[in-house]
Amino acid sequence: MGKIDSTYRAIFENSADGMFLMTDVFTECNDAVCKLFNCKKENIVGKSPLDFSPEFQPDGKLSAESANEKISEALQGIQQRFYWQHKTKDNILFDADVALSRVTIEGKKVIYAVVRDISENKRLESVQKALFDISEAAYTATDMVSLYKRIHEIVSTLMLANNFYIAMYDENAGMISFPYMVDEFDPPYPPKKLSKGLTEYILRTGEAKLVDSKLDLELREKGEVEMIGTPTLIWLGVPLIVSDKTIGVIVVQDYQNAETYGEPEKQLLVFVAKQIAQVIERKKNSEAIKIYTEQLKELNQTKDKFFSIIAHDLKSPFQSLLGLSELLTSPDADLSLEEKEEYIQTLFTLLKNQYELLQNLLEWGAMQIGKSEYKPLTLNLSEVVEEKIGLLSKNANNKSISIVSEISKDVFVLSDRHIIGSVLQNFIANAIKFTNRGGKIKIQSEYENDFVVTTVEDNGVGISKEALANIYSLDSVHTTEGTAGELGTGLGVMLCKEMIERNGGSLKIESELGKGTKVIFTIPASKDN
Repeated sequence: MGKIDSTYRAIFENSADGMFLMTDVFTECNDAVCKLFNCKKENIVGKSPLDFSPEFQPDGKLSAESANEKISEALQGIQQRFYWQHKTKDNILFDADVALSRVTIEGKKVIYAVVRDISENKRLESVQKALFDISEAAYTATDMVSLYKRIHEIVSTLMLANNFYIAMYDENAGMISFPYMVDEFDPPYPPKKLSKGLTEYILRTGEAKLVDSKLDLELREKGEVEMIGTPTLIWLGVPLIVSDKTIGVIVVQDYQNAETYGEPEKQLLVFVAKQIAQVIERKKNSEAIKIYTEQLKELNQTKDKFFSIIAHDLKSPFQSLLGLSELLTSPDADLSLEEKEEYIQTLFTLLKNQYELLQNLLEWGAMQIGKSEYKPLTLNLSEVVEEKIGLLSKNANNKSISIVSEISKDVFVLSDRHIIGSVLQNFIANAIKFTNRGGKIKIQSEYENDFVVTTVEDNGVGISKEALANIYSLDSVHTTEGTAGELGTGLGVMLCKEMIERNGGSLKIESELGKGTKVIFTIPASKDN
């Protein structure tokens, strides 16, 4: 060390911190530097600091650019202290606190440097920040998907997480779902019954597991797991536990490097997974309460509208019914036979319409409280359509309307018989009601993926854009007279939509004033025929 006296040499050699002298290369170092870089002194002296630095620093700057800048300022007498990421001889990165000062030895200006390994401190800071960010995410995330995405971002600050997923377990259904998954090779896994994947292995054992190719093979040979998805070189799964109950699993994996995860990453993920599990559970409960509150609000609005319909649409026609009944039974009424027959016919029509409204209200009410039965069967669609056409043929004949079914005899659907019957009867009856004399109604169907798409099309009066926009709304229920003065309940389409959706299908209505209406609905196709 040149002419530095023995006291300073002793401090230099025995310091727990790494100390070295340098110009543009290392000219001297102590044993602590050798331990930091995991190599001998002869492998350090004469080498550039860049030989022990990654290409880029964590701030994104080139190590060469930042090092030259700091060394230049230090040689000008400007003391430097900064965070730096170094690497050992075997390329393991560690965080360091570095201080540079200019000193003069034997008339020559050199840099005296002190390097302290602060990896553990940085790790603790990162973990503390991650825990805080995870906790905060429960309140800032707008929904569960946003929360899962934020958790992924936070875990990525602690370790490589290019391939990451969260699996959630539904104990009651015995199902495992994958609400969040980012992977280089595999698409998101669909929900499934428990099988023998590595994820289920973590669920069964309730313990974190670091699985390399060797352990994976051992587990498969023992029958503990089966290969699912693309094989990885290293797989790390940690259970998400709340109140001693495993609610899911968080997983990181790497297809390229078997050394990406080790025991430190496992312990780190176990530590943060405790907070992640609490946050997910809290957010799920919050979402459930929010949904329940919205459902309760909707039910209250439904109840209010239900009573409004009873009070108005069911009650008001009774004035006409009572008036006609009083007229027909009054001894003072001087009515001809023709007048009596006309009044009786009107009375029958009003009673029939009120009965239909009452039936619709009762059926709709039962659906709202979940008391209507649902029994799906394999049904021949053509037969059901022909049956309903037969029931409504008198109405169609009275208006000289032709109904044509183009449905093949080999079309089978999976549906509750009452649901498909009610839906078809309602849509065909509506088509008859709003089609002019001499019009035509056509019924068709076709297979599309796992569904049968059925269309009921008429060339009637059509529906206005305003009415079509509110056709499914209980708040805008209104009745429209048919082309022959037929009355309706105003609830039919809404009921049909709910019944179709309950049966796993969907409904779409297309219409244009003066040109007719096309009702298109889907029903699951039967696979048993």
